[in-house]
Amino acid sequence: MSSKTENTLLIPGPEGWEIWQGTREQGFRRTLENGPAQASDLDKIPKGRLIMGFPVREALAVPFKVQTEDVSMYDDLAAMHLEKIGVRPDLGAGRLTDVFPAGREDGQSTLLNVVLAAPEEGTMPSSAPNMFDISPRFFPLPGNAVTLWRELGRWVFAVSSGGHLTYFQSLPGSSLGADAVRDIRLALSQLSIQGVSLEMENATVWTTGTSSDPSDEVIQALGKSLNAEIIAEPKPHPILPATLSRLVPADVRAEQKLKAERQQRNLMIAAALLVYLGIIGYLGFGYYKLDKKLAKQEKELQQINLAHGDVGLFYTDWNDLSPLVDNRHWPLTALHRSAEIIPPNQSQSLRFKVFEANSERVYISGEATEIKHASAFGEKLKRNMSDYDWKPPVIGSDTKTNRWNFTFEGILKGSEIEQ
Repeated sequence: MSSKTENTLLIPGPEGWEIWQGTREQGFRRTLENGPAQASDLDKIPKGRLIMGFPVREALAVPFKVQTEDVSMYDDLAAMHLEKIGVRPDLGAGRLTDVFPAGREDGQSTLLNVVLAAPEEGTMPSSAPNMFDISPRFFPLPGNAVTLWRELGRWVFAVSSGGHLTYFQSLPGSSLGADAVRDIRLALSQLSIQGVSLEMENATVWTTGTSSDPSDEVIQALGKSLNAEIIAEPKPHPILPATLSRLVPADVRAEQKLKAERQQRNLMIAAALLVYLGIIGYLGFGYYKLDKKLAKQEKELQQINLAHGDVGLFYTDWNDLSPLVDNRHWPLTALHRSAEIIPPNQSQSLRFKVFEANSERVYISGEATEIKHASAFGEKLKRNMSDYDWKPPVIGSDTKTNRWNFTFEGILKGSEIEQ
C-alpha cells in the first residue's frame, strides 16, 4: 500500500466510532468525533481506501511461543496452535484469523494469534471497507507495559513487550475497579504460564479529555493495585500498521469478489471494443452474457444474505471459544476456586497432592486426616463448582500414613469430553 495514498480509518472511540483521514507520512486528522455506537449507523463516509479497526471486544488474542525465527512457518504453526486448543474457524465465514510477530529472542519467536469473533448483524458500515485490522495495532504502544483506554463505552487493555503487541482484552464494566485489576493480573499470569513473560515497567492510561476519563485518585489506586508505576497521558492519534492484517469477513469478501468481477468485466469489454471495434454485434452478445452472469451472481449474493442475515454471515462457532474467554475455567482460576472451598481450620488436615486442569476438566488428588473432611470437601465441590459434572469420588485409607486418600474429577458441562 502506498504511504502517499489518502486513507480513511474507522476507529472505535471512547463512546462511539471515529473517522480519521490522512496518510502514513503526514499523519491522520479526525473528521468525526463521538460518532454512533454502531458502525452501521455511520453516514457520509468519505470515498477512497477505507480501513476499519475491529474493536477489542470482537476479537480474541491467543499469544504463544515457537522454537523458530522462520517467518514462512508462522501461518502453519499458528493454525496448528489454534487446532490444538480447540479453536476451529469456519472456512466459509471468511478470513477470521491472522498471526502477527510479537518479538524474537535466542532462536525463538513470540507470535500473537488473533481470532475475529462473529460481529452481530448491523455492526458493519454501509460502505464495505477495503481492509481490516484490530484497533490496538493502530496505536503506538510503549516498550514493556500495560496500556488501558476506553473503547465504545468499555475499558480495554493491551500488553506490549519491546513495543510489540503481545495481548489485548476487553474489561468488564465501564470503570477501572477491582474487576479490571483481577482480569489484568490473570492475563499476565496466563502469559507467564504460556512462556510469554513480560517485565512490566509501567502502566499507562490513555485519556481523552472527556467526563469518562478516570480521576487521578482512581488512576493512582489502579497503579498501586498493579504494583506498577502508572502514568496518564492523552490518547495518541492512530497510525497505519506497517503491514495490515489479512482479516476479511465473509460478506465483505463476497462483495469484494463481486466488485473485482465487475471491474474485470469492464476491462474485458473495453479491450474487446478496442480490438474488435467493427464487430458490434459480437461485442453486444458478449456483453449480454457477462451481464447475465453478473445478475446471477448478484441474485446468489442476495440469497446468501437472506439465508444468513439473522446471524450476520459470521463465524457461528464462537461458543467453542467460551472456555478461553470465560476466566472461571482457566487453570489458575479453577485452582483458586477449589482451594478456597477448604475451611481455614482444615488447612493442615486436608491438602492437595496433584491438581490438573484445562478448559474442560479438573482433577484433584489429595489426602485428609479424617474421612469426613474428604467427604465434606467433595460435597462442597459439587455445590460451589456446579458448572462441572463431578464423577463419584474415590476415597480410601492409607495404612502407611494413617490418612485418607481422595480423588475428585469434574468435567465441564456442555464440553466435548462430556458429550
